[in-house]
Amino acid sequence: MKILFIGNSHTYKHHMPFQFAEMVRTRRGGDSCDAWSVTVGGKSLLWHGAEIGTQQALRFFEWDYVVLQQATHPFGGYSELVEGYEKLRPYLEKSGAEVLLYVTWKKRNAPDSDQAEIDAAFERLASERSLRIIPAGSAWARSRAAHPGIELYEPDESHAAAPGAYLTACTAFATLTGESPAGLPARLERRGEVLVDLKAGVAEALQEVARGPL
Repeated sequence: MKILFIGNSHTYKHHMPFQFAEMVRTRRGGDSCDAWSVTVGGKSLLWHGAEIGTQQALRFFEWDYVVLQQATHPFGGYSELVEGYEKLRPYLEKSGAEVLLYVTWKKRNAPDSDQAEIDAAFERLASERSLRIIPAGSAWARSRAAHPGIELYEPDESHAAAPGAYLTACTAFATLTGESPAGLPARLERRGEVLVDLKAGVAEALQEVARGPL
């Protein structure tokens, strides 16, 4: 599995793409997943569509999957989302990869209507373009309801803390592999660097949440 993540800090915080890759390697073997990312803090898909580095990553490398993450804090709505997708579409089509939309979460104390707006925009684009989604925002909402003691957010109330990034990686794992994340390690390492190290009970709870309705 060769997978490229395109987005901003909601993708790269706590090495989320590489957590995902290690989850796949743990389950399927050491050569089963190669993940990379093109991510710049605060940038949107529209920015990536005009960025030569993102274009080259899609034009000159082979990917099985490309995961797109739009800027959502603040969220520019469906029109900005589809504009960014269309800017990238020629390069996405050239890549031959399956494209997935990674749906992020609302700010910590924002009204639930903010999450509903994000979800609806991504679901509309996915339906119109026959794309799959990675519903991290929904998983975060379920986790906050079921496990309020597990803090998913950094103190800025926007970015993922380590448990939030782990939950996102578990949700991506469940979506892309079709397998349950139950039993995955609570501690993940790559080339001697610790990507995440959670208490076993926290990891198990987040794995269970990610197994929920996708």
